Amino acid sequence: MPANMTAFMDKTKKDANNATEQVRLEDQHETVVASYGREIVVCPICPNRVSGFWALHVPMALTSSNHYTPKPPPKGTHFQDQSIKEPFPSEWQETFEVVHQRLVMAAAAPKQTPGFIVQNLVKLLKPVGWLQLVEVITTPVPENPIPRNQHIDMLDSLYKNLYSGTKYAKSNLMADLPWEMEKSGLRNVQQAEVLVKYGAATENLWIREKSLRTAVAGVPNFLTVLKEMPGDVWKQE
Repeated sequence: MPANMTAFMDKTKKDANNATEQVRLEDQHETVVASYGREIVVCPICPNRVSGFWALHVPMALTSSNHYTPKPPPKGTHFQDQSIKEPFPSEWQETFEVVHQRLVMAAAAPKQTPGFIVQNLVKLLKPVGWLQLVEVITTPVPENPIPRNQHIDMLDSLYKNLYSGTKYAKSNLMADLPWEMEKSGLRNVQQAEVLVKYGAATENLWIREKSLRTAVAGVPNFLTVLKEMPGDVWKQE
């Protein structure tokens, strides 16, 4: 059976029933949004409808697990468990003005492809709706210290080998998302790259601590998946 992210989810559940993963995701969120001025939603919609602060300030949020949602939910907010690997309910089709997805593409592999995910999300949009995807571009940054680029290389190996034996088994897989969006019928597709800063590169001490914590905390979980892959994909050092 091809490797998939189930091993990742199993490990996080064993670690205090997802408590440590909850902290990692919260730290990751703060690290990412700090890199682009906390403007989560960048499409031109009415600011009175969506404030731009992911999940807690958006009227409806789809989650990969109910372990990661506050109970009870904040007033005016609805959380819905939904597998990214499966079609969405028919009653949701063409009902959303904005769909925002961040850092979950890898969870669909190898059962579903990035193209399937994009098409699945596009079906949710109203005719004038907007789809915003946020994923990792796994290209090493020249000014990065060696360990940081090794971390990027680890993610690149993970994404590529989740689709081993298919046309999607290639480096920097997520760079093709704009093309997948256009192929799904979207117009005015735009792409922007944002450098997410970690550690000493971050001036804010609070974000600096969170960025280091989320980067370090994720490594054992990703390695759990990599170790299920063939021996030439990873090596013990």
